[in-house]
Amino acid sequence: MSIKINDHFKLIRHRPLIKILSALALSITLTCSAAQQTGTEPGKQDKQAANTIQKQVKNGVSIEFFTDALNNPQVQEGEYAELKFRISDAQTGAPVKGIYPAVWIDMAEAWNRKKSDKQINNCKDRVSLYLQGIVGMRPMVDLNSYFVLVMNQDKTISVIDPIIGITGITKLYTSINMKAPGGDWAKSKDEQTLYVSLPTIGEVAVIDLTTFSVKGYIKAGKMPLRISLQPDEKYLWVANDNRKAANSGVTVIDIAKRKPVKFIKTGTGHHELTFSHNSRHAYITNRDNGTISVLDTAKLRKVKTIKDIKQPIGIAYSAMSESLYAVDGKQGEILVIGAAANKVNKRIKVKQGVGPIGVSQDGRWVIAANTHQDEIYVIDVSTNTVAHTIAVENKPYQVAFSRAFVYIRSLGSERVNLIELAHLGKKETVPVLSFAAGQGAPGKVPDLSIAQAIHEAPGEAAVLVVSPTDNTVYYYMEGMNAPMGNFRNYGHRPRAVQVADRTLQEKEPGVYSAKVKVPAAGTFDVAFLMESPSILHCFSMKSEPSAKLAAERRNKYNVAYLEDKRKVKVDEEVTVRVKLINPETDQPHIGLKDVTFRYYRAPAFDRKEAIAKEVSEGVYELKTRLPKTGLYYFHVGSDTANSKVGSSPYISVQVVNGVS
Repeated sequence: MSIKINDHFKLIRHRPLIKILSALALSITLTCSAAQQTGTEPGKQDKQAANTIQKQVKNGVSIEFFTDALNNPQVQEGEYAELKFRISDAQTGAPVKGIYPAVWIDMAEAWNRKKSDKQINNCKDRVSLYLQGIVGMRPMVDLNSYFVLVMNQDKTISVIDPIIGITGITKLYTSINMKAPGGDWAKSKDEQTLYVSLPTIGEVAVIDLTTFSVKGYIKAGKMPLRISLQPDEKYLWVANDNRKAANSGVTVIDIAKRKPVKFIKTGTGHHELTFSHNSRHAYITNRDNGTISVLDTAKLRKVKTIKDIKQPIGIAYSAMSESLYAVDGKQGEILVIGAAANKVNKRIKVKQGVGPIGVSQDGRWVIAANTHQDEIYVIDVSTNTVAHTIAVENKPYQVAFSRAFVYIRSLGSERVNLIELAHLGKKETVPVLSFAAGQGAPGKVPDLSIAQAIHEAPGEAAVLVVSPTDNTVYYYMEGMNAPMGNFRNYGHRPRAVQVADRTLQEKEPGVYSAKVKVPAAGTFDVAFLMESPSILHCFSMKSEPSAKLAAERRNKYNVAYLEDKRKVKVDEEVTVRVKLINPETDQPHIGLKDVTFRYYRAPAFDRKEAIAKEVSEGVYELKTRLPKTGLYYFHVGSDTANSKVGSSPYISVQVVNGVS
């Protein structure tokens, strides 16, 4: 079966929804050649480039590939590098803008095969396999995809691969285990780090999105809930919803140092957060006090308290009007507060019960939902007046935006309403569309999250929608009557959804780049696929070994579980033994004092940790009793042996009322 390149790009851009026929052989009617080195020196903006520019000219298009090792003189394993493609017209040099090239990175040597093995003997064949989304046939780095992150009601975040998932083989890429359930989250602009507030333990989890692992925890005061990065990402702000006035306010965390630098008391009650477009001011609501605190982000102190509000429910900031929009649920008003003087410039009268609020991505429209009145209000920021009042049934409680639509989730219905932003501001009636996301209303589930249950899919006219009633995330393409796909959540109850974007971004006209963590040392093939004109080319990238990682590998030990009894009775003593072995010397690691077992009942209940006892050379043992029926997972690790808990293989033990 021969598929044209346009068809391949349809698969790339919409592949979470396309059932790729992996059993059929795919061929791309294009040529693939080795990377062509040129003597061209990088321009001024590329002086730090680690490799010389590689250039390919074909079909009237010039493609230049180069890498920036960022903080290192050379591209190095385990470190971050920025990959850049400069695409221009070969004749005029004009940048080629607004395209979506596809890029895959894999070790060149790993694909060396016998000449008789024609299926995976060259770059062209590998791209064909990548496009099929087959498990086991994936590159080391895929710059065309994204991962779906699902915050669960328990202590986990599910990471779902939508590409492989649609083949029906598997969907769950991995699971991130935290010390406590998440409350809210914020993601860095470079897609490298996710911050998750953990209200019950007063901390923020720092998650590396390149490895999907917890890198550490930061103290964040009492009851940290709402969390947000200021636009310049110097500080992470965490709102503390503590009932005591002395502990209620906001904790400011220095991102570079990963530690709290100040706690600022603002008032009591639930807090919402937002910032001015220039990161000069942070705004925090204090619901019980009926105030909004204005904080100077440079001096980290409160500079003003806005008291002209009875019940501040939500706030949102529009960079277009340079104004803060604050909802007064008790008086039924939306206050317009100018960022220049931080004073109330206007009160827009609506109705009591107004609460959730948001701003469109371009800053043009402010949307506020009234849960009690079953309607939403559309504010035109150019005039600061109500442009539309639109009926939305079943208690609307959350608004979310894509580039083209606003989505409204209601407590009393499984249906999601959406309004096309292009219809706003016109005289005719604004049409309201809807689709079913699940079979049950979100309001049937207790303890709904304040984090967004709807998120835009990168590079696609589509959104992801959480349905907590049937433990599913739905994929909806704009303009359709129903979701086109869904991802089950493996026994976890989903609360919110995010994405980890891996796609190339056009950072400047005609220059497409991505920041990646180099997975290994060696020579990489960088496969580049372009739609119009049709170009498939393999560039090359070299990564140098890391002395630091080499030392860690020499000290790292493999884990071998020695206990075979995997099924026990309730409260029967369980013995779990492991042997830690150096993979290079095959010798056991003797005398460790910090070998730690972490175990819990699936999906994430009754989590415990215990230090193991060394019972013979390199063999470490844990004895425990498991009080409830279910499946228990045991993870082991040792900081001394450079093996973090959760990074090595695990075993499971089934606990039953009686062993058959």
